Amino acid sequence: MQRGIVRIKPVYIGIYHYQYVYGSVCSPDVKGTPPVKKTPLDELRSRAQRMIESFKRRVKVDFVKIEEPFIIKEHRDFRRLPMSIDYGIDALLVGSIGSTPLEYRTLVAYGLPIINESVTENFLRALRVKKFLKESKFLYIGEIPSFSAPNGPWDFFKIQERFGIRFRHIETNEFFRIFDSIPEDRARKVLDKWKEDFKEVIEPTEEDLLDVARVYLTLRYLCEREDANAVTINCGRFTEERPVVPCLAFSKLIDEGIICGCEGDITALLSALMLHAVSGQPVLMGNFGYRPSMFEAKEGELTIEHDVLPLSMASTKYIVRDYHGRRFGVTAYADIKKGEPMTLLNMSSNLNEITVIEGVIKGSEDGGHCRIIIHMKANGDVKRVPEILVGSQHISMTLGHWLNPLLELGRLLNLKVHHL
Repeated sequence: MQRGIVRIKPVYIGIYHYQYVYGSVCSPDVKGTPPVKKTPLDELRSRAQRMIESFKRRVKVDFVKIEEPFIIKEHRDFRRLPMSIDYGIDALLVGSIGSTPLEYRTLVAYGLPIINESVTENFLRALRVKKFLKESKFLYIGEIPSFSAPNGPWDFFKIQERFGIRFRHIETNEFFRIFDSIPEDRARKVLDKWKEDFKEVIEPTEEDLLDVARVYLTLRYLCEREDANAVTINCGRFTEERPVVPCLAFSKLIDEGIICGCEGDITALLSALMLHAVSGQPVLMGNFGYRPSMFEAKEGELTIEHDVLPLSMASTKYIVRDYHGRRFGVTAYADIKKGEPMTLLNMSSNLNEITVIEGVIKGSEDGGHCRIIIHMKANGDVKRVPEILVGSQHISMTLGHWLNPLLELGRLLNLKVHHL
């Protein structure tokens, strides 16, 4: 049941375009017109297998599953083909014994991408994002709309129609009902394990730490119950009801494959899902600085300022702190890995445009208010960033450079991709 597995159905067309004799126009070195001999089924199967092996040698990725090949030896086989293509097939790998334009057009009518052995890894990663989104489900916890990301989109059914992502809205009181039911021993067992990743605990009390472990357990339970792999919380309203924030729980969940977005920001959550799908790696998000003094950005650099950092993206253990210096809640700082390539992404609220920026991580610092500030250098002119931004004040980031597959994704999902 792993999400994002791209299933490819090989189809080999063994019907030669000449039915009776080879045309002398195409064979000027042959005297006369020798008769066509139909290729035996075993030979067609062998050719199909060679096509599959050529595909596997060219692109070595771990998220593609090749189905059993379907051989078209006679025209009547086209009527059997639909029975071998189910809703989970993502593309057709097509080969043929010769030029077959009419037969190819029949395959195009299925509405699936048609590829051959020369397909690129970038295109396959774009296919993976499309499949991953279709198999994903997000939880929105808290009041709608979020006061800190008010532009939405708030029509969750529209998001489902656009990308296939399912959703569930969960009220704050349901969250805290589950939170309150978690016994201390269960929370302590989680906390004891987490402490292996703590270098130092400064402000938070033991009760604060147990509470954030309860947040983690509550979110894990809800995601398992709802078959969700992403969650966002309108956390401003959280702090009005209880002195609890999800920051450290989010950091842990992201490293376990559950994508988390802050402040009920839907476009940031969708951006993070796309980055995770294309890269297979953890993703963080936060306030985006792109001009001097904006979210602590210096001249010529970019920043992300927020409170969530998956430990897999860090080079040190956590220093555990409170939330924004307010003597409640739990956040954690660690040094992010320096010198790593990175990709930023944000999405427009109309779901039709994305911004992609590649660059490199310069380093990080403890911001005191927002716990972590990540400094980055862009590949391109930073002064052009305002021209290409399409989303909220938040942006998502993962390690590695992923612009090329995201350009393929734009073509696949009809997304306009802005980039430096």
